[in-house]
Amino acid sequence: MGAIVGGMYAQKPDAQIVEDRMRDLLQSKSFKKIGLDAFAHNGAPDGLSTVSNLYGRMKRGYGWLKSTWSTGIVEAPILLEFLGRLLEDRSIEECAIPFASVSCDLMTGHEIVFQTGSMLIAVATSSAIPGVVTPINVNGRLLVDGAPTSIVPVHAAQRLSTFPVVAVSVTQDVREGRPVANAVDVVLRAGAIARMQLAESNLVSADVVLRPQVESYGWADFDSLEELIAAGERAAEEALPAITLASKVRRGAQTGRIPAKPGRRGGRTRRAAHIDPDHRQYLS
Repeated sequence: MGAIVGGMYAQKPDAQIVEDRMRDLLQSKSFKKIGLDAFAHNGAPDGLSTVSNLYGRMKRGYGWLKSTWSTGIVEAPILLEFLGRLLEDRSIEECAIPFASVSCDLMTGHEIVFQTGSMLIAVATSSAIPGVVTPINVNGRLLVDGAPTSIVPVHAAQRLSTFPVVAVSVTQDVREGRPVANAVDVVLRAGAIARMQLAESNLVSADVVLRPQVESYGWADFDSLEELIAAGERAAEEALPAITLASKVRRGAQTGRIPAKPGRRGGRTRRAAHIDPDHRQYLS
């Protein structure tokens, strides 16, 4: 969802336009037919909803037959049709502001960053949730959502400009989740722990991190759009002082005059974690 909203805003930097277009589409009959609402959160704040709901539907027979001969429940063309109602079919270079999306090469495990080319393809690959949407073939690469390599794509954002990076984390904390009852729960929980740890490692390099209070929601809770927007607005308003300070720190670093952070001496910022360039590829 992050790439979709980011792409919409990059093409038309007006939050109200993005919000209105998203609301209209999510309430449409054509969107309801896709069936993604079936992946809505099950109410357990343990970070397992996407995978556990997928497994539950397969166990009950829904999608099980298809999963044996297809690589996803929702075909990629359906996703592209959906995105075509939100995004203009133009190149990323034509955007009003810089944009990048992150995907994962399913065969090599490499992170793929789109900064040029088709906006629709870039956003589609970053939205192809493994197991839910079939992988998208781009020049011989099978690409899926970038979450396996960067749940929060901080490093890709850092390459876009010299402005501070404000990251948004909606990864659910597994520490207060439901108890495990069987082997499947153990496997799912282990995966959720890995995702949480990866997200935290991504966030280390961000200048400011927003954590909206959305623990009780899942990625497919589209009927809760208004509540989710309100939660994001509250988190952004609370972070405004930190964002302002980060801007001053970044400007100071460029001029050699770095203001001190509250409670610290000097204005040193954290160093970014080293990333092996062989595992991150920028497509042109």
